[in-house]
Amino acid sequence: MLRVLLSTITIFLITTLYSNQIEDIAFREYKNRNYTKALKLYTEAATKKSLKSLLMLGLFFEKGLGVPANKQKAIKIYKLILKRTSNIKELLKDEKKSKITITALQRLTILTNNKRYLQLANKITQLKKQIAKKEEPHFNRETSIVDDFFILCPFAALVAPEDREGIENFDCALFENFPKRMVLFMRLRRLHFELLNKQEKNFALKLQKIDRKIALLIEPMLKFLQQEALECYQNSETNTDITMCDYDYLLKSDPLLFDNAAYKMEQALNKKSMKEHRLDIFEKNDLINNLIKKISRNEYGKPWRNMVK
Repeated sequence: MLRVLLSTITIFLITTLYSNQIEDIAFREYKNRNYTKALKLYTEAATKKSLKSLLMLGLFFEKGLGVPANKQKAIKIYKLILKRTSNIKELLKDEKKSKITITALQRLTILTNNKRYLQLANKITQLKKQIAKKEEPHFNRETSIVDDFFILCPFAALVAPEDREGIENFDCALFENFPKRMVLFMRLRRLHFELLNKQEKNFALKLQKIDRKIALLIEPMLKFLQQEALECYQNSETNTDITMCDYDYLLKSDPLLFDNAAYKMEQALNKKSMKEHRLDIFEKNDLINNLIKKISRNEYGKPWRNMVK
């Protein structure tokens, strides 16, 4: 799965500074044809979630630069890029991500001979042109980009068409790991909003029953996202990394919880400056322990009106 982390780029630039430095060195090695060393550096930058480095790794494995050619591995890397940029609305806001995604789609077209990848790349390009002309992209037509993007999240296509409103905002990993739960969740989610809009007789009681079902459905999905957050914490090196881990969790959990926590965090971050510093082992352990306590007390993204036990 993946959205633009913050509306302002300041914090994002701080987060990616280290990986950008590695990429610069890797590119110099690549230009000097030191492919083995460049491959190692791009691999290191890719662990920092650098899409550019992932794209370069795909090309290295595709062309056999510094490593034996492995087209299947290249395909997996390109698909990983698509998974991380699967939120098309947010993708279109980020010029760098959209270019990388288009390139990955073009490489997949060549490697798999699947023309739908190329069609999707062309559609993203068309939507970018619409935005450049300040036209409103058409996301809700039958031939919308959301429908085409099911090629990136195939399990999302299991959701009934009438339940797909806003489906592009969800993380692909949820559909891949919890396909049946997500199908039912999307159906109950639609019913939830329909009841809110109609407010028929006894709607509050019906709404409570639906919400309780939703709470039970999303519990394992939230734990899955929380485990991802914990792993992100463990791989963090600075306080900015930790902040991004929190924000990434909130972005992925927001569509399940409807609480706009990521937006609230973004607003709070925009109001204050954040100085980056490298965490020592004691600070890092304290932060991880605090995260585990929050999860155990169910405070880390309180789900669905606190119905989840």
